[in-house]
Formats: sequence, structure tokens, C-alpha cells
Amino acid sequence: MSRVIQVSLDDQGHILIPAALQQQLGLSPGVTLVVEEAGNHGVRLRIQPETSMLVNKGGVLVVRAEPLSDLAGVTQRERDCRVSWARCHRIRGTD
Repeated sequence: MSRVIQVSLDDQGHILIPAALQQQLGLSPGVTLVVEEAGNHGVRLRIQPETSMLVNKGGVLVVRAEPLSDLAGVTQRERDCRVSWARCHRIRGTD
């Protein structure tokens, strides 16, 4: 479902998007927004998807991109899971 809100331009011509909507859409400084002509004297504003950058690091292609959310919790859960698995297999002596 599409949502329609009114925004305004400030004195410098910047589009003012309410903070709550910025947060909901994941907008942050540096995100590119594209303004498209939409017929009947209208415009459409959309988020320009970021292109991932592949970087060669020691012969391995690695994606250089910004995470969409905080990865600290994900990283900690993954570490905990691996430590638990390692302890379980060490005790049993199996692989």
C-alpha cells in the first residue's frame, strides 16, 4: 500500500522529509534520492538502490556495502553458536 504525505522545500531548495518517515525508510545522510517526472505536472521521489562494490582482497572477492541494520547482535549470536558447537564436539570427541 502506498502512502502519500506532503513535503516542502526549504529556502535553499532542500526537500524536507519528516524524521519519522526518514527512519521508517532507512534514509540517512548520503542516501541518493531520485526525482522523476510523473506526468500531470507531478514528480515521484524514490530511493536509488546502492550498488555493491566488489573488492579483491587477497584473491577473494568481498562485497563492500553498508549494513541495513546493526550487526552487533547478529555477530554475537553467531559467535555464541559456534562456541557452543565447538564445546559440544570437543566433549564428545566427534567431528
